[in-house]
Amino acid sequence: MSADHVVLITGCSTGFGRLTAETLARNKYRVFAGMRSLRDRNASNARELESLATRESLSLRPIELDVNDDVSVDRAIGEIIQDAGQIDVLVNNAGLSIRGLSEAVTVEQMQRVFETNVFGVQRMNRAVLPHMRKCGSGLLIHISSQAGRVVLPCFGVYGASKFALEGLVESYRYELAGEGIDCVSVQPGAYATAIVQNADNAADQDRSAAYGPANQIPQTLLANLGKRRDPQEIADAILKLIQMPAGKRPLRTEVGSPGDFVARTNAFTDRVQEETVKFFGLSALTAFCPHADKDS
Repeated sequence: MSADHVVLITGCSTGFGRLTAETLARNKYRVFAGMRSLRDRNASNARELESLATRESLSLRPIELDVNDDVSVDRAIGEIIQDAGQIDVLVNNAGLSIRGLSEAVTVEQMQRVFETNVFGVQRMNRAVLPHMRKCGSGLLIHISSQAGRVVLPCFGVYGASKFALEGLVESYRYELAGEGIDCVSVQPGAYATAIVQNADNAADQDRSAAYGPANQIPQTLLANLGKRRDPQEIADAILKLIQMPAGKRPLRTEVGSPGDFVARTNAFTDRVQEETVKFFGLSALTAFCPHADKDS
């Protein structure tokens, strides 16, 4: 994919989204940095990106985009298509996190997490895919989590949303490969970004108080996360995926893992998935869609 291609990234006010927008723009991609509330809550973040773009002569433009709002999404996609004529890469980065005992997470809290982490992704994909299919090419990148492949207690609701995302990505990968569109996920480990710092806490403290040892799980997890890694690693991984040849990108890219747990899980499920597809008579239809390029 050439460096003059158009990239849309969601959730660019801080964290992975912000770093990715800057990294891709500095590598000559035309970047639209989606974020909510450009004129109030995120006004300063938008101005910082605009100043950076002017200072370094980058093709980097903040754009109003709320992945939870149909009107906002449709308006943003329409603006980009009118301005740039196409969208070559969508990076689904916007996300919410929550921690605490699963029973103590209210249904309303769980709905908010799934609204952004799952339904927001579906809303974005549905908005851009008609344009990609018309071009016969494109790339969907989803910022998932290693908590979407292995289970961490007290992050169960967040993990459940990322498990759902992983299933959606894998299905899209099969379905879109014949359209010339790649679909992949990036699985970050523990990074000190805003999604972690601003994570919601389970609201029902009465339920939490009824537990014994399980209440110590969050502290134990935090104590054993090990060294927090540089979030620039995620932006660099996204850049590498974009620069790979179409059809050669791995389904999943794990970054910053403290062990090989996720890599082993991915390798095992890839083998099982291939057997499953074959069992249901879909091998011929999915032969053009390997789970991972073994040479990459």
